[in-house]
Amino acid sequence: MVQQNDKVTAVNERYVDQEKKKQERARRRKQGLVRRLTVFGVLVVIMFTVMVATLTSQASVIAEKKEKKEAVEERLEEIKAEKAQLSEEVNKLQDPDYIGEVARRDYNMSKPGETIFKLPDSKEKAR
Repeated sequence: MVQQNDKVTAVNERYVDQEKKKQERARRRKQGLVRRLTVFGVLVVIMFTVMVATLTSQASVIAEKKEKKEAVEERLEEIKAEKAQLSEEVNKLQDPDYIGEVARRDYNMSKPGETIFKLPDSKEKAR
């Protein structure tokens, strides 16, 4: 067994205490730095995630809006074509000869002294 000698005194106890305090401060600084970097890293990851989510949702909204725009443009073209057809029909209905033709064709009307002959359709001929 080793005996302790009471006559051994600590050399430069003050210096040793200072060094221990320095080491403790350095350890605490290092811990603080690690904590700050960890918090900063977590914040950066959160911000990045939020930005990516926002961009993704905006991209999907833009795609939906483009689809709606294309559908509306198609509908607009259909309406323009219908408008042109109706305008042509209105112009034709200003002509008395066309009105008479429509009356004869659709309503089986005739002029006085005129006889209407109804011919079979081409479908009936095929039978």
